Amino acid sequence: MTTPPSPSGQQTNLRKVFYQCQLGKSDLDSLFAMACEGIPLPEVKISTTAGETLFWKPSLEELVESVHREAPEIHEDWANLTLQADTTSRERGVKISIDKERTEVNFSGSDTTWAYGQIARIEKFLVSRGAVFSSPRYENFITFTMLAFFVGFGIFFLTHGVDDDTVADCIEQAKKAKRNDIAFNAFMAVAFSFGLLFPFYQFLKRRASRARLKVDVDVSRDSWWSQLSSGEKIAAVVVPLTALGAIAAATTAANNLWGK
Repeated sequence: MTTPPSPSGQQTNLRKVFYQCQLGKSDLDSLFAMACEGIPLPEVKISTTAGETLFWKPSLEELVESVHREAPEIHEDWANLTLQADTTSRERGVKISIDKERTEVNFSGSDTTWAYGQIARIEKFLVSRGAVFSSPRYENFITFTMLAFFVGFGIFFLTHGVDDDTVADCIEQAKKAKRNDIAFNAFMAVAFSFGLLFPFYQFLKRRASRARLKVDVDVSRDSWWSQLSSGEKIAAVVVPLTALGAIAAATTAANNLWGK
């Protein structure tokens, strides 16, 4: 945000970035109204970029009407939205930029108390709408690392002993090995299942908590499960059952072949 220095000779500039904000029509109305409080007769510009075209209007309602009229292929789920409001003297100003990943808030003004107070209010509002302070990419990296570890460990366990000279030697070794005890096989099956299914459900939960920007409808405040699509809910049931069935079948076959 570029705002000229105020006539008073000083200016406070504050910036914060939030992730996973879930904002619907009423949320955006409240957010923009709150952001403009304390700015006398603000010059307001609300804009969005659709394809190669930049649209802007002095209010969100007018902008939505304009976009739907000029670009009907764009529905209520927008890719970006920006609010900029300043006083005519440029002594107070706010800019909020929202996209599919993050929401950036900037306040500037010669009144330090006003700037800090406003950004604190906006932060509290966004947190109540799902905002977090770090990118979910880091959590995704940890989840997939955990998944890779369990898959790798499971593959190592299943293929251990393939260097034996013959299949008969491998089976004989398996019969004698403590690791092929039924209780141990069951433990490994449970651990392997957890290693596969926990990251899967974490992925679904994060998907339900992803950032949303809807200009025509409100965003649901229900549980993360209710926010999944029908296809995602079906996958959440079918995938675990299929995986558990395959693991159970493999464990049973191993016990029948190698068990004591």
